[in-house]
Amino acid sequence: MRTALGLALVLLLAATGTASALPRGNPEPPSCTDNGDRFTKLQLVEQLPQAPHVLVLGSSRARPAMPSTLATLTGGPAFNAGVYGGNSPDEYVFARVLGERFPAARPAYLIFVDVGIAIDSVNLELSDEPLARPFLGANASSRTSTCVNNQKYTADGGVTAPAPTRAQREAKVAAELPGALARIPADAKKTYSIDPAKTRYFQKLLAFANAQGATPVVVLNPIYPTILSAREKYGFPQLAAAKVYLTWLHDRYKFISLNCEHIGTWGGTADDFSNIDHIDRYNMARLLKYVVAHSGNALLAKP
Repeated sequence: MRTALGLALVLLLAATGTASALPRGNPEPPSCTDNGDRFTKLQLVEQLPQAPHVLVLGSSRARPAMPSTLATLTGGPAFNAGVYGGNSPDEYVFARVLGERFPAARPAYLIFVDVGIAIDSVNLELSDEPLARPFLGANASSRTSTCVNNQKYTADGGVTAPAPTRAQREAKVAAELPGALARIPADAKKTYSIDPAKTRYFQKLLAFANAQGATPVVVLNPIYPTILSAREKYGFPQLAAAKVYLTWLHDRYKFISLNCEHIGTWGGTADDFSNIDHIDRYNMARLLKYVVAHSGNALLAKP
């Protein structure tokens, strides 16, 4: 019944010439498992009138990095390619798609990562995207994605949704924090390592950026202070593994790494977390100011 009514509404609106005013939401999962993030941002890259000076890469934790803020800090336009559940294949594909769109461009790269840093797992929606397939090899599929533009982003990849209120942020943190803290003691007893052989997409990203003459800036994402304190108390094997892996990478590629897990390092506040995993755009603005200031000239536009 709901489907029939929806179809009737679309036909009615089409007949009156107003169908184009309908929002273009996405089908419910599993039809479009990433809410259309990859489709939307790949299309936005294809529609850019000029190459950005800074390309932001990462997961949903990178999305609060507003391009306008980066433009003010670096002196050049930015594009935010952070996507839901983003990881190394996404980051590599966005860099390559931008390179194909603007072959002469030499952007700066700002990459936000968790302590796992590099994961080769390819999101199904990415493998289904025609723009991504040339860069995925055997991981590309012949399927057709059902995703459409989710209308969540501006032309430069900035989020359009209003920032959550303080009450909303506090409620999210209060709901999520107890469970997260309860898992830490057992998690600290596990052994973690990052196998370079399983991080080929991240290495390809660094190699591609270096070949363009860029020095990517890799930022370890902030961690909610109560959770970080508990991890440090019981042991933080993931961070130890990340440090070993970063050292291995530094011997082979040119990049700058900044550990921004402690919000005190960059002047962040616990109040400006949207939930226990994500800082909001106000904290992100503080973080971006610190990152640009501590990256030498890697992110600054040339006069």
